Amino acid sequence: MLNKVFLIVLCAVSTILCEQEPVRRCARAASSCILAPESTEGPYYWNSTIRRDITEGKGGIRFRLAITVLDTTTCKPLSKALVDLWHCDAEGMYSHFIAASLGQFGGASDNSTFFRGQQVTDNQGVAYFDTIYPGWYRGRATHMHVKVHVGSALTTVGGAVYAKGGHVSFTGQIYFDDTLTDQVAKLSPYTSHTIRRTRNDEDGIFRGAKGSTTIVPVQFVSSNNFGGGVKGAITLGINPSAVSTESGRPGGPGGPGGPRPPRPTASVPGR
Repeated sequence: MLNKVFLIVLCAVSTILCEQEPVRRCARAASSCILAPESTEGPYYWNSTIRRDITEGKGGIRFRLAITVLDTTTCKPLSKALVDLWHCDAEGMYSHFIAASLGQFGGASDNSTFFRGQQVTDNQGVAYFDTIYPGWYRGRATHMHVKVHVGSALTTVGGAVYAKGGHVSFTGQIYFDDTLTDQVAKLSPYTSHTIRRTRNDEDGIFRGAKGSTTIVPVQFVSSNNFGGGVKGAITLGINPSAVSTESGRPGGPGGPGGPRPPRPTASVPGR
């Protein structure tokens, strides 16, 4: 039986900014692998395209994210893995599901694609994304969603590059230090979102998936303020031959041609 518990190698830090070490070194500083369960895919997954910049001009604090994928059967970086990232915008909206994000659960999906993208890991096992520090919405702590696909092939359709085939080996969520998010919440455009923010320890998904082990270390890019943006890095260790137990939950695959995910309840707009 395939081992369906996945590993995440993280830098053990107690501060919100890794100011003493480069982010890459900090993210790889742990000397051993830390077991972590998968986390729910949530209802807002939709297939995306291969691209590094997923902002599409949307506002927010610029965030350079490096995700390293580690093959835990060899403890070596895994190249040619497909990293799939998606998250809400600064005001808590998910592209393709804007109506549902607004609580209009009978509304149709849309064709927007902001803050969704995929990257293939390089020879060092790293996938890079240019995005923003994510927003938040009622019932959930500030987070991003991640999948890792293995064995996918790339194809070009209408100038866009898509991945097809292979299997999903990891489905999870990554989080952010509440103290850092408190500072982000004081800045535009995040200030326009006036709901009470759910903190990490109030989020049942965070607690159930040991989210404290998947908090991304973050540091400023070029100055000691948010004006120059921030950057962070995390290393995900996976068993490439394993198949994710959380991909497609809740509801079907949620990608093109598959059934649309079920709509969330009004009290928790998304997962």
